[in-house]
Amino acid sequence: MTINEKIQTMLKIYTRIVTGIFFFLFFYLHFIMNDAMVGVSDIAGIHLCGIISAVAYLPLITDKEYSKTKMIVINVVHFLIVNITVLSIGYFLKWFTFKNYKTVAGLESMILLIYAIMVFIEYKIDNCQAARMNKKIQERNSRSNTGV
Repeated sequence: MTINEKIQTMLKIYTRIVTGIFFFLFFYLHFIMNDAMVGVSDIAGIHLCGIISAVAYLPLITDKEYSKTKMIVINVVHFLIVNITVLSIGYFLKWFTFKNYKTVAGLESMILLIYAIMVFIEYKIDNCQAARMNKKIQERNSRSNTGV
């Protein structure tokens, strides 16, 4: 994997995680915690979660293609890293306390949901790219078979 591809991968992960957290935060604050405020340290913490999650993914990827089993292992390991990162930063910034199991469960649900959405989006994008490549190959093969 080239350095440009690694940077693109990091930016995709960072963008998806941070965007997911901000969407969740918007709905949480709008519908559940009407009077809550978000501070600069919270915003910085969200960006730090995205940066750490993106950088932590790099050592896990070395090739362009993986078996299904290896991709599952990579995603589980990365999910654990993201989970530990968000919980650590969230605890430090007082987003929750371990004494209140409902907020911990809510945060865990948010982490799982955002990660699942991120993996699903990546899966759909990869499938679309594969379909386009297969279509181009079929068109090229059909033109070479007809003598065009």
